[in-house]
Amino acid sequence: MAKKPIETMEAAFAAGLLPDDVDKENFQIVLKELLNAYRPLLEEELKRSQSPEELQKEALNSAPSCEDELALANRLFTRLADEKVLLRILPASAIEQLGPVDQWRWCQKHLLCCYIFGWLLYRARSWRAAVYYLYRFWLCVRASVGNDPTGRILTEEERQDFRQLVKAFAEVYKPYLARQLASLDSSFETADDTISGKIGCDEGLSESGNLISQFLTIERAPLLFGREVYEKFRQDPRFWFCRCWCLCAIRFGWCLARSRNLLEAVRCLLRYFICLRECFKPLTCNLTKPHGCTEESPKSGGGGLVVEIVGTATGGFFHHYTLEWRKVEGDPCEDNSNWQSLGIIYPGGGATGTVPMVAGTLGWLNTTALPAGSYEIRLCVYSSLPNAPRCCHCTQFSLFKRLVWIDRVANAPVQTPLGPFVSTSPIVNTNPGGIVVPVGGCVTVKGSAFVGECNNRKIKCFDLRFGLEWLPGPGEVGFNPADFTGSLLVPYGPTCYTDANPAVESQKRAPWNQLIERALTTHFVETEIDLFGSPFKIWKLQDFCFNSGGLLPVGVNNTAGCPDEHHRCRSGKYTLLLQVEDTLGNLVYDTQQLWFDNKPISVEFSGIEGLPGCSDLKLSQFVPGGAPCGVPWPRGLSGIAYDEYIDESDPTYPSNNFDYYNLVITRQGGPSLVVPITPDLVTYGANPLIGIQRVGDPGTRCEPLPAVGGCPVPPPVPAKMAGLLTQLDLRAFDAVCAASIPASEHYSIPAGFSLKRGECCGYTFQLYAQDKTWSDGWNGGYHHAWSLPWAVCICNDLRGDDNN
Repeated sequence: MAKKPIETMEAAFAAGLLPDDVDKENFQIVLKELLNAYRPLLEEELKRSQSPEELQKEALNSAPSCEDELALANRLFTRLADEKVLLRILPASAIEQLGPVDQWRWCQKHLLCCYIFGWLLYRARSWRAAVYYLYRFWLCVRASVGNDPTGRILTEEERQDFRQLVKAFAEVYKPYLARQLASLDSSFETADDTISGKIGCDEGLSESGNLISQFLTIERAPLLFGREVYEKFRQDPRFWFCRCWCLCAIRFGWCLARSRNLLEAVRCLLRYFICLRECFKPLTCNLTKPHGCTEESPKSGGGGLVVEIVGTATGGFFHHYTLEWRKVEGDPCEDNSNWQSLGIIYPGGGATGTVPMVAGTLGWLNTTALPAGSYEIRLCVYSSLPNAPRCCHCTQFSLFKRLVWIDRVANAPVQTPLGPFVSTSPIVNTNPGGIVVPVGGCVTVKGSAFVGECNNRKIKCFDLRFGLEWLPGPGEVGFNPADFTGSLLVPYGPTCYTDANPAVESQKRAPWNQLIERALTTHFVETEIDLFGSPFKIWKLQDFCFNSGGLLPVGVNNTAGCPDEHHRCRSGKYTLLLQVEDTLGNLVYDTQQLWFDNKPISVEFSGIEGLPGCSDLKLSQFVPGGAPCGVPWPRGLSGIAYDEYIDESDPTYPSNNFDYYNLVITRQGGPSLVVPITPDLVTYGANPLIGIQRVGDPGTRCEPLPAVGGCPVPPPVPAKMAGLLTQLDLRAFDAVCAASIPASEHYSIPAGFSLKRGECCGYTFQLYAQDKTWSDGWNGGYHHAWSLPWAVCICNDLRGDDNN
């Protein structure tokens, strides 16, 4: 329903739209100055409208410029930054506290910058344009305090100050944009709120104002003014009031920029007067949340589980506020015993709260390591005036634990930083950082699945499911639990703590069955234990591993009904969903993205270059008579060391999951030689005894794409092909020349491996290869294989006087 209009200024005062200390005459004078600023601008526009030809000519001959925009802003706001006008805006009590204008002249100049910044910022068409306006504001502020860098090259310190200011601006802006994006997923709710009148044309005004407050914090003041100037002004109580005044001025400029007529401009002025009076109110402290049974939740962007602290911390000469917590023990709020600040997180990440807040988020308490129980929070607000008393307020609440996360799969941890509460955090080989690793075979999923306990809310059941591809997590656009169609708890199904038999339920809820940092692939079994010599039956959780190689789906089709090339052979990108339900039917979720790899590795040793199958090798076949010992005797070794891509359309890691191969030659009844891997007896890798690239192709695929009518024709499987594994230096088989192999070839020939001249012996060649997949009991290399032994009789038929 539309609000009834206020027809006269007297009616506005009578209706209480302005504070009692606003003088009607002063308000009228300021309003006239605002109208006097608008009048010449409107007259110019009216004149332009009377001559379309001149208007067209002016538009064509003068391109729009940023300087014109700034000049327009100066014309509009210069009057309002005049000393006489500012004194009309201030309440009498403020004038008394501030003292003569000469003592805060810098603030007068500063306010003009604030008016203009708010007005320009609303006009920003993009983030980059907003940063440009921030730059002009930064220049203006520094000029207002006698530190003007305009017209010269910035010093390195100035450049770093502005960079940090832009970074802080981005940190404030990003969550705002993320919330706007998230609202797109609630289109039906937005439509209903619009129809019901909850959403109107003023939607978002308060949030935009809060953005400015969150950005221009006390911690960022040195970046804005410069450190030396800041240190000079920070001891003056007027500095803190001027900061509050500036925030009101920015909001006023923003409001004027969005005004479509003079009526809206007057309403902006009303809000400006009201905002300014807030800067002189007594310190106010009030907590509205948490209270009662309060559920912890994941902190946005990572950082564990938190409880949001909501309330008001504001007032005249506001300096900062603090938050503390303790266990409820019956002590009064003003008692200073046992309060602690460890685990308190403030907006912006500072050591205290530096932004006044009205009915908003004051901070968070990190409750990750706190047990369920009764706690209290204390808020204290401090003034910038010396010896001014603080304002404190307390609230009590019962903590409802929400320990729901996946943090390990096949013993590979979720990557930190970020951690399990960020849906895109991958499974890695080590922390912190680490590289992504696929998992396969039988895998145990570990984490926590526990909620409770207050107001008779406790865990009822939990389930562990999977969905194809990387799916959005809880709280993200597009998250839908119904997309997770496969179970990791087969054949048992969801694990439930509730039971019709109270005695059974009591055993299931025993401490030893709490799922906190243990296997989530588990189910209840009744088992018998010996209790003081007597058998006793209890219910306890029994862990198992999920056989991904046998239970993930095959024959997967995409949304078009065609064979899915990304999920063949029970492999590809998957997302796990942990769902926990409490006894009141509330659901809590956590998701984990990962790569499953269940494709086998192919290994085959094919032979020695130039040597027919099933024949003996005589060194004289490949070593010419008289060849010196100081020259290599190369001979290629061929074979197949191949690991299919997890996703055949993606040749990058971790889809390209091949780890390495190596080659071992064993003398019959004797020692073994690990052959260095090289294409030319010159080039070697970081580890010269392994090859890290696939070689050849087996000519087969695990679950190749089938041909289906109406679907894209699948690519053909390549023909079987052996490739070069390495070049072997045949000197290794000659006892005379083996010692001449230089260290640069990385051979380590064991005693008894080489042949004396005139001697023959059997040798076997075996190729080994593995991938990087993790599984229970395998920290990489889960898929591995040895080739069948390839045997050959080698004869050293070189003459004794040859090759010296």
